[in-house]
Amino acid sequence: MLARDVMKSEVIAVSKETTIEEIARLMVENKISGFPVVDEENRVLGVVSEMDLMRQEIKPNEPNVWQVCLWGINSDQKLGEYQDSMRKWMAQNAGEIMTSPAISVDESDDLDTVGQLMFERRIKRVVVTRQGKLAGIISRSAFVKRLLQR
Repeated sequence: MLARDVMKSEVIAVSKETTIEEIARLMVENKISGFPVVDEENRVLGVVSEMDLMRQEIKPNEPNVWQVCLWGINSDQKLGEYQDSMRKWMAQNAGEIMTSPAISVDESDDLDTVGQLMFERRIKRVVVTRQGKLAGIISRSAFVKRLLQR
């Protein structure tokens, strides 16, 4: 079975300019936990998830001034993580808060490979592309439904 066989092809996507408030409204109204972010040519730029919005709201692990100074001296990786968190905390639109690049698969990829990728990366959804453009989305629920079909 291939990704195209189970993907949902009617996907709500947002642009880089879509505001955080609009993304939150779309999530609530459509009962969806994340959206692909696409450009004018429908190429996938990234993904915005409930976790991204939640991170902006609660600012987990917000460091104090001393931690930032120490990270700058001792760990480029920790400082990079902090800078990424700061970018997401201050975001005003999808382009600023999205996780990029999006984890995506081609529509012709084997479904078992897609499932393994989702499991290993601990992600709720994977974007499906056709010739580099958004074609659909596969969520964890597709695998639960597949289990029932067996």
